[in-house]
Amino acid sequence: MSDSLPAPVGVLVRALVVACFVGGGALALLDGRLVLAGLAYLAGYTALAGAALVRGQRRRGAGLSLSGLGWMALAVGVALGSELLLLAAGVGLLAVGTGLLVFPWVGGRRETTAD
Repeated sequence: MSDSLPAPVGVLVRALVVACFVGGGALALLDGRLVLAGLAYLAGYTALAGAALVRGQRRRGAGLSLSGLGWMALAVGVALGSELLLLAAGVGLLAVGTGLLVFPWVGGRRETTAD
């Protein structure tokens, strides 16, 4: 099987993720709808996490899920007027999620895909 062209499902997931991130960014930047932007980011990160889990990459899936929750918490915290608890939770979730994503390349072992 050739790896030159992605499978149709992969193309659809990539398109969904791009639509979520671009749409969320546009909602936040142009219209100030931070909660909807956070939901769009959460949906995009959830799609990426699902794809990682399908490929057998549990650590990456967990990191992406936590990052998506972190963006959602930050968006809601800012929308509510700098709600300190939600902002702190968002930053914490983003830090843990990013750590799970980056750790294998910094000093841990690399996660392999299940083919």
